[in-house]
Amino acid sequence: MRPERGTPNLEPGTPNPEPRAPAIVAYIDGGARGNPGPAGFGVRIEQPDGTLVEEFSESIGVATNNVAEYRGLLAALEWARAHRAAAVHIRSDSQLLVQQMLGKYKVKHPGLQPLHARARLLAHEIGRVTYEHIERARNAHADRLANVAMDEAVARPEFPGSSRPAPRDGRKPDLSGLATTTAAEKVQGFSPAKAARRSDTEDLLAHLFAPLERAVRLFIYRYFLDTTRAPDLDAIARETRAAEADVAAALRRLADARAIVLAPASLRIWMAHPFSAVPTAYPVTANGRTYWANCAWDAAGIVSLVGLDGESRTTCADCGEGVAMTVRGGRMIGDGVVHYAVPPRRFWENVAYT
Repeated sequence: MRPERGTPNLEPGTPNPEPRAPAIVAYIDGGARGNPGPAGFGVRIEQPDGTLVEEFSESIGVATNNVAEYRGLLAALEWARAHRAAAVHIRSDSQLLVQQMLGKYKVKHPGLQPLHARARLLAHEIGRVTYEHIERARNAHADRLANVAMDEAVARPEFPGSSRPAPRDGRKPDLSGLATTTAAEKVQGFSPAKAARRSDTEDLLAHLFAPLERAVRLFIYRYFLDTTRAPDLDAIARETRAAEADVAAALRRLADARAIVLAPASLRIWMAHPFSAVPTAYPVTANGRTYWANCAWDAAGIVSLVGLDGESRTTCADCGEGVAMTVRGGRMIGDGVVHYAVPPRRFWENVAYT
């Protein structure tokens, strides 16, 4: 059983009316073994008559219950957009998520704000998305899928005492999908220690990425600099003159190597550090444009990449007071302290949350 979430204990209801046919219905659930802890989400897609269309789940490393709930919502919306659904009815047993998406509750936690913003953007792109809070008993399928994902998260090697059982047929388990697998671990004879001794950056990248992957990565960053947005699959394919299938494989490889972050269950670019493809609490104004950073550290990185004067204004997550970071002539103006609530070595356990 998953722990109870820290959300108001309200009776389930129907905040929005049932959507008009032929809307699909998405049951979503997410949770963590501990709060935060090994986390995952589950999604079940049905026709309005209850016929199963598809169901899927994903472990997301260390996260809170509420982050896992939002990741499930994003995965459902990404699926709907990819399948050109014109209307979606979301059913969730998280009162907090439903009321926040309906605009009745404020999204105060900085870790949820970018997820909420992304969900609203996806809902706008789809066209019509409605939300319903249901009892947990009615969400049994999504709950089952979320628990499978949490079991997978617990079994990952980064959690002490965990183990991954060997397949019954005696084959070695396939670990290629683990989020902790890095490009360095996949390249025979390569190690971080060797990388640190290299003086030629291009030589290092040649070991890490194939030519198409390097071209895709370079175009992503140039596109962010020029437009403040992330390019889509079609734009990357046109620029690199590669087939979309090959570009898709390159994007997945870059994501596995932690060179970019893809949105859940999609090929849509979510982050290319220090850039965020969705609005965050860390806007950066430079060169007459507004970029979005993933954190205060990334805000400084964007100013450095742009190479011009810039400023980022946000609010303290603890006291709510305004905080500004200004760079003039390559130097930061004033004094300040950046506090990392999560140690940097654990950032990638759930990069969207940290």
